[in-house]
Amino acid sequence: MPQIPFGTSSYQHASLPLSAQRMVNSYLEPAPPAAKTAAAVVACFGIKDFLSFGTGPMRGAEIVNNLGYVVSGTQLYSVTAGGLVTPLGSIPGAGPVFIDGDGSHVMVTVNGPSYLWDGAVTAQITDPDFPGYEWVAFLDGYMVGGPGDGRVYVNHTAFDPSGWDALDFASAEAAPDDVVVGIVDHRELFLFGRQTTEVWYNSGDPAFPLSRTSSGFMEIGTTSKYGPAKIDNSIFFPATDGTVRRVNGYTPVRISQTAMEQAIAKYAAQECVGSTWIENGHSMYGLTYNEATWVYDVSTQLWHERQSYGYSNWRAAFVLRGNNTTYVGDRTSNKLGILDAGTFTEWGDTLVSQVAAPAIAQDNLLIPHASLELVFEQGVGTTGQGEDPRVMLDWSDDGGRTWSNEIWRQLGKAGDFRRAALFNRLGQSRDRVYRYKVSDPVRRTLIQAILKNAA
Repeated sequence: MPQIPFGTSSYQHASLPLSAQRMVNSYLEPAPPAAKTAAAVVACFGIKDFLSFGTGPMRGAEIVNNLGYVVSGTQLYSVTAGGLVTPLGSIPGAGPVFIDGDGSHVMVTVNGPSYLWDGAVTAQITDPDFPGYEWVAFLDGYMVGGPGDGRVYVNHTAFDPSGWDALDFASAEAAPDDVVVGIVDHRELFLFGRQTTEVWYNSGDPAFPLSRTSSGFMEIGTTSKYGPAKIDNSIFFPATDGTVRRVNGYTPVRISQTAMEQAIAKYAAQECVGSTWIENGHSMYGLTYNEATWVYDVSTQLWHERQSYGYSNWRAAFVLRGNNTTYVGDRTSNKLGILDAGTFTEWGDTLVSQVAAPAIAQDNLLIPHASLELVFEQGVGTTGQGEDPRVMLDWSDDGGRTWSNEIWRQLGKAGDFRRAALFNRLGQSRDRVYRYKVSDPVRRTLIQAILKNAA
């Protein structure tokens, strides 16, 4: 009885008969040597309630000196690890913001207008020499940013972002390209344009502290100022050629796959928000568009999708690590949650795991499907919703265009470790795609999928 690979990645091709694979709110977990399977399908972490404050939605956050700074609605707040929330001042506007700090100051940028918390008050920067920042990044004592053209500015004196000089700027030199966003990695400043990217560093020049690295140039830019993010000692970004790339040295290496690129090309807007976090030892890079959220698992180099109940994408406005905790801000409300391995809901809402396997086919021959056994971790039932958890199975014999009726099996109440999700008399097909869903708030680890083909 052969095992079938019931989890690989999200690779739903424009031509569905080629591939209709999906991994939604689930990803592949390689098994240790000599295990009964090469890999298991595990559920993404859920989000448990932590705090609600402000009017929402959550717009951005950063950790500065072990203290969280969060913009909820039109207010900036500080948040301690113990959950103490303090309002710090007004941040007008809507949509995502950039936040960074130098240890004693915190700057928030809102598409030009920028605000500074100095430890006592939050006030808009009104210095006539301040150009207005579209983005901000901290480098060696300087609040680096730019107004969205080809220039990059710094505050006049290190660690003092209250003073500005209209001449404290430089321009992108290697190509005539607007600077969309800057991101600091390993004390180097990557300036992403629409078509090109330059790398700068702090040279200590008294006239202007930043200088361009001679070899730091990439013939590609980014589609979104909120898209680039860093993890695993590298920067990841949505590129202007429709791919997603990882910076290796100064080389932009393609990490996206064709089906994903086909999907993104059809989105109404290419603007997206990038986030990074670590989950069960997996370094993740997520890109949220209006239409979907794609997540790259650095350890397996596979993509999966995240989708909140009732939405086409993931509700996370940001994911932020601090105080040994991973915080998640809700872009639909004033909730700040915690990414948690033992939670199988999102702020109490249903979290649906859905996996569509690779097609089962062999030279267009008719294959009998006597039975399929999905070997989950059994006995995972809980109290209330999920007391008697179930898994749903359906399948498609036309490449994922249409699907059969749903069949349900139990996963086992608490302590019922002998329960098997066995599906019999499944007919025959030349090209079959199986799909399962689990929505009960329980652990839903798929260890094996065993297909019996004999008639």
